[in-house]
Amino acid sequence: MADPTRHKDPLADRVVVGSRYLTVLAVVGSFLASITVQVYGLIRAVVNTWDAFITRDFSDAAAKAVLVDAVSTIDLFLLGTILFVFSIGFYQLFIEEVPQVPRALKVASLGDLKAKLTGVVIVALVVAFLGQAVEWDGQSTAILALGLGIAAVILSLGFVTRYLEVGPSVLERGPADGATATAADDGGA
Repeated sequence: MADPTRHKDPLADRVVVGSRYLTVLAVVGSFLASITVQVYGLIRAVVNTWDAFITRDFSDAAAKAVLVDAVSTIDLFLLGTILFVFSIGFYQLFIEEVPQVPRALKVASLGDLKAKLTGVVIVALVVAFLGQAVEWDGQSTAILALGLGIAAVILSLGFVTRYLEVGPSVLERGPADGATATAADDGGA
């Protein structure tokens, strides 16, 4: 608790409160990066679609190439989405609430932002793996290492997210004890 008799420096208070606007740099930068990636993905999708029909090649190899292009385009859109979610989340946390933002993009805390970003990153990893699986020659075992690496990252993200939600004490006690302790801490409700 702060000592009310202690002299407060109004300039320091203004500097600290005003410094939150430095996050505008992160908001604008990630928003511009999001636009760039999304527009690039759109242009690539249009070019890939045009090329697919101009060549008039409907062989299995051409179909595989179209699928690889589609998956890499989805990957671009996901990266653009990650950047947008970060941008809008930081804006809401540090600048002001956005009243018309869709419910899926509402961010009330850094925990909310981390959870939203984690979900999109997991989907992006799965899409990246799908892209590699489509290109896989069926011979190499490198796809197994990639899949295990991505699975390890996803499991780690899940564990860390869960750990941050419930805290270390609940995970150490176990689910049954943790649920009882949480109910008791809430006044038995």
